[in-house]
Amino acid sequence: MANNKDNKGQLSKTRIPVLTCSYNIILPPELSAEQKDTFSIFKGYVDSILIPKEDIRYQIEREWTTDACLKRYLRAAKWNLTDAKKRIKYSLEWRREYKPSEIDPKLVELEAVTGKQHLNGFDKDGRPILYLRPGLENTSPGPDQLRFIVFNFESAIKIMPENVESIVIIIDFNFNTCSARKSPSLGVAKEFMHVLSSHYPERLGYSMIMNAPWYFWGFFKLISPFIDPVTKNKIKFVDIQNSNQVTQNSNWVNSSDFILENQLESEYGGSNLFEYHHETYWKALCEKTSAPLIFGIISVLGNLDNLE
Repeated sequence: MANNKDNKGQLSKTRIPVLTCSYNIILPPELSAEQKDTFSIFKGYVDSILIPKEDIRYQIEREWTTDACLKRYLRAAKWNLTDAKKRIKYSLEWRREYKPSEIDPKLVELEAVTGKQHLNGFDKDGRPILYLRPGLENTSPGPDQLRFIVFNFESAIKIMPENVESIVIIIDFNFNTCSARKSPSLGVAKEFMHVLSSHYPERLGYSMIMNAPWYFWGFFKLISPFIDPVTKNKIKFVDIQNSNQVTQNSNWVNSSDFILENQLESEYGGSNLFEYHHETYWKALCEKTSAPLIFGIISVLGNLDNLE
């Protein structure tokens, strides 16, 4: 990714998101002999519970249940075969009903127009970065909000480099008019945490909380009981003003330790001068993920600048 320069030689803003990673990714470690045996049994079980080959959706399930996918479920279950079987059976049933990989962009485009959630850049390990900005919330709590973040998770998975299995989530609570009123409802947050831990095991590399306001800590306390302990340990806090001490045993971190400057948006200490322009971003995302490009909602909404 390269920002353009204006006629004064200064870097200018770009509307093009970074959706391609060129890093050299480290291969995952080999399984032990015992793990290989467990994996073989687990794979046979999964093959036995897929829908029949004659079903038109068989190929979708076959493509989802890759070796890497099965290993994620085994790791999440701490290689307990019984637990892993329950987990993946539950996820297969959910995917058959919810169809997360087939969400039509036009059904969630209204959620996307403000840029409250968007993909842009990769961390040092090649993980796609998903930005969440509650201050740009433009819809009421409901199933479409959950569907949109699932759509973004699936999109992040589609742009992952080979051998990368997880994503980074940056949550900025200080964008424009962020307030407690505009924060996601407790119900939506609980649903999201359930979907993340149940159906996307080992998919969260880590999450960075930026500019957490006073009300966030109360909200975080409310949802903490619903967060898997492993997931909770992946939540990091970044103070852009550097007023909180970063130590080895602290949850406060420097974003530069995890993300290269040119991959991180400038609002968060990087040099990526990205500005969200919906039509440009949506086209780039749909082309990259091979999703059907439909601007049906845009034609109804008209001028996006009038959205609150």
